Amino acid sequence: MPEPRSLTDGLRWSRRAVLLAGGLLVAGCGSPPRPTIESEDYEASGSNGKRLREILDRRATALMKRDEKGYLADLDPSNTTLIRREKALFGNLRQFELEEVRFIDERAVKRTEKNGDLRFAPLIRITKLTADAGPGDIAPAETFSYRLREKGGSFVVADIAGATRNNREKLGLDGPLANAPWNTDALHVQKVGGKVWLVGDKSVNDLDRYAAVTERELALVERLWGRRLSYPGHVLFFTRDPANFRQWFDLGTGGDFNPDNLGYQIRTLGVKKDGHTFAGEFAASRIVVNLRSHQSHDAPPNLTIRHELAHAVSARLTMTMSFNDFGPPLWAVEGFARWTETIGSPAQAALIRDVVANGVRAGTFRGTVPDSRTFYGRNIDFNYCLGSTVFSLAERLKGRDAAVELYASIIQHPDSLDMPFVELPVFEGISKRVLGMSAGAFRSRWVSFVRNGG
Repeated sequence: MPEPRSLTDGLRWSRRAVLLAGGLLVAGCGSPPRPTIESEDYEASGSNGKRLREILDRRATALMKRDEKGYLADLDPSNTTLIRREKALFGNLRQFELEEVRFIDERAVKRTEKNGDLRFAPLIRITKLTADAGPGDIAPAETFSYRLREKGGSFVVADIAGATRNNREKLGLDGPLANAPWNTDALHVQKVGGKVWLVGDKSVNDLDRYAAVTERELALVERLWGRRLSYPGHVLFFTRDPANFRQWFDLGTGGDFNPDNLGYQIRTLGVKKDGHTFAGEFAASRIVVNLRSHQSHDAPPNLTIRHELAHAVSARLTMTMSFNDFGPPLWAVEGFARWTETIGSPAQAALIRDVVANGVRAGTFRGTVPDSRTFYGRNIDFNYCLGSTVFSLAERLKGRDAAVELYASIIQHPDSLDMPFVELPVFEGISKRVLGMSAGAFRSRWVSFVRNGG
């Protein structure tokens, strides 16, 4: 697969695939550009902004109160497609626990269209679930344009367009994409315990069968993570529909999309009060599970769910951006999640050791950790497993919590394109604090550990 580049705007994501040769489950991450869009066709919103604000406030209040009639009241009654779409969206969102819904119009500008309609963009809708958490008032969001039409002395909403990769520049939708599944598909939502929401489309009529396994895997991952920074809850989307798997969160827009992928973890950035993206911390995490691929390859979903939850639980502590587009070293991000798969599973641990041993015999191991630039390349399976051995050795030397603390410390720093992360000065301090030895001593122990089969 090619290097992980821009697949989904406003988020970082994790890919999980079946590699038939190795028989292992694989995940990956990428980070996109966030362009600023300007258009001379737009003008200040002027006095009409007050009327727009009133409409937005009514819709936000109605959604929070689960008032369908109020939510649909300002829509143009002649646009049956819009009403049907917004009614479906309302039906989806009302099933979640909503902590906050509001619109940000500070950056919205107005364009008068040929028929006299007024189009306002960008309008940022905060849709914060109780599962989400950002610093301060930072919250996940989606971007829209609203087209208003005057009827009988008042304005109605003639159309609403959500931001996509295809329309964002034309419509001036500079902000987070509106590509969550609740915008496109009828969903049913099941809350599990106090902090998990399972979501299925029409292809999933057995959602409850995944409740117990999700609770069990989250409990395991949360015990590992302890009191470190995390989210109050987690949302997992399940589908057997290949079109939805491709469409949700724009996962299929990348050149390296693989319909055999078992799952993704999506980390979303939030916005500030003025609607600008805040890049200092992820504000939400979503997981997508491809049940069709699990069935095709007779793969139980528990390891996929555990792997993606390991990403999700640690997402808030993970640095979001760096100059090199990779953020933390990928061998740590993916290696840690792969390492969690070995807990309580000697068979999975043995399988990982076999992959590493085969790579060593083939000359794939070069005596250091994988490079982020080529991590998702032709040696992807080996790279995942090799990354996991760093944490396997840390666990053997200092215990399981030390392995977790090693990961938690690494993901707060960017990778380097000049030298392996384990050779950077910052890793010297991490190694001494967490493992009680110099970075050089740990690297030496690790190289022997890998070459001797773990």
